[in-house]
Amino acid sequence: MWFQQNGCLAHTSRIARDRLNDMFRDKWIGKYGLHQWPPRSPDLTVFDYYLWGRIKDLIYRERPTIKEDMIRRICKAIRSLDADKIFHATSHFQTKVLACVEVNGSHFEH
Repeated sequence: MWFQQNGCLAHTSRIARDRLNDMFRDKWIGKYGLHQWPPRSPDLTVFDYYLWGRIKDLIYRERPTIKEDMIRRICKAIRSLDADKIFHATSHFQTKVLACVEVNGSHFEH
C-alpha cells in the first residue's frame, strides 16, 4: 500500500514523517519523503480531478448571494453526489499509483 501525503505543514514535521515511515516503510509520497510528488498533482488526487470540479459545477450554476446561501449550496451539492460515480472516480487510484511508480514519477498516459 502507498500513502499520498498532502504537504500540509503539520503533516511534514519530523514526527509525522517518522510515523509515516513506521506505518508505510518508505512507501509514501510527499514532501520530504523518499518519493517526492509535486503539489496539486491531478494524476493521483481524486479530489482535484473529480470532486472539487463536480462540486463547483453544482454550486456556481447561479451566482452566490450571501454566506448562508453558499453554505446551503455546498451541503446540497455534497448530498447530491452519486455513490456509483464516486466509486468509479476512485476505483482506478491504485492503478494510477502503480503507473506513476513504473515511470519513476514522470508523466504517463492514462
